[in-house]
Amino acid sequence: MSAAIRRSRRRRLRPDQLLLLLLLGLASLLWEHCTNDASDTKVSPAAVEYSSDDLGPEGSRVDVPAAGKPLRFMMYNVQNYFVAGERRRASYPVSMKSDEAKDAVADCIASVKPDVIGLAEVGGREALKDLSARLKKRGMSYPYAKVLERDGEDRALALLSAHPLAADDSRANYPLYGDHRRQMLRGILDVTVKPEDGRLFRIVGVHLKSRVSEDRAAAASLRRREAETVALYLARLMRSKPGLPVVLFGDFNDGPADSAVRTLGSGNSSSAPMERLNPKDSRGEAWTIYYRPEHVYQTFDHIFVNRALKERLGDRSRSGVVDIPSVRKASDHRPVWTDIR
Repeated sequence: MSAAIRRSRRRRLRPDQLLLLLLLGLASLLWEHCTNDASDTKVSPAAVEYSSDDLGPEGSRVDVPAAGKPLRFMMYNVQNYFVAGERRRASYPVSMKSDEAKDAVADCIASVKPDVIGLAEVGGREALKDLSARLKKRGMSYPYAKVLERDGEDRALALLSAHPLAADDSRANYPLYGDHRRQMLRGILDVTVKPEDGRLFRIVGVHLKSRVSEDRAAAASLRRREAETVALYLARLMRSKPGLPVVLFGDFNDGPADSAVRTLGSGNSSSAPMERLNPKDSRGEAWTIYYRPEHVYQTFDHIFVNRALKERLGDRSRSGVVDIPSVRKASDHRPVWTDIR
């Protein structure tokens, strides 16, 4: 007999109180049933029982098994993947993504068959469930998921994984370097993926300030400040867990020669450098978005790796930009991918 029942008997609950307890229990069971999606994707801040035990104590070197079978990682800005029934977090209007466009997104992902997908501009949990269901119809299952929602911003960061998540250190509200009154606009997604062979990959995702602004100089300054914040965040991360392979992905709204990208790619006196990969499509072109306001092709979507991971990759790394016909229907961005070990 549980302690709760013994206490209830001692207190001699009235019939109406017992009925209330039974109704509450039933409601809890119904809620648990209703929140289990048919796609089998767990989409919540606690999608799995996270444990940082695999990472060891703070400051200790992480011993990761030797590089084995490649794990394919894809980064994709799915352009306003909004679906009906999503909890709104901002007041500005949004349009639901069409079924044709959502199917095109799933087709682009299925063409690469990634093990892990980092996503930008996802509406939220319902949108991630919708995408997961479409991928499942194409024979791809991602039972582990994370969506990072931030109040005041409807475009969320998210991750789908075929492998368990060993830790979740994501931060929806993270102060800007040098200006703690302001936050990273879309937070910092930060999860550790653990394939069955025991390897660990820390995957960090960001989406920096858009170029769409009345004051473009101020927008560029904010992107640079966000990039500096991410660089310092990564420096602390790698000091605390030396030896751990780290992947940074994101829509930076800046090209390789712009300050936000260079801040992360070159490092500075207080942050360890990351290396930006340079994936190309079947024609040898690296652009990821046709930026209509300036009528130019740009590379705004980037994947970086830290030194520990670069050493593991050696000269065997493969990467690419998806350029199948569906890509034009799916998003204004093209997805990029790389194999990591």
